[in-house]
Amino acid sequence: MNKIIKLMLIILAGIDVTVTIFLPIIIAALWIVISGLDSWTAYFFYGLGLLATMFRAIKIGWLQND
Repeated sequence: MNKIIKLMLIILAGIDVTVTIFLPIIIAALWIVISGLDSWTAYFFYGLGLLATMFRAIKIGWLQND
């Protein structure tokens, strides 16, 4: 493979990992923008988004060790 194709694949892989990690927080933030912070469900979804992000980050970190 030439260097340009490798570079494009590396960039796409980085974007994929970033989106995969931060997608739950983005979804929770959109929910908060739509519904506001006036009920317990907004805090619940934001907490779930943070937990899912931490889980995905740990999972990706463990996959790199194998």
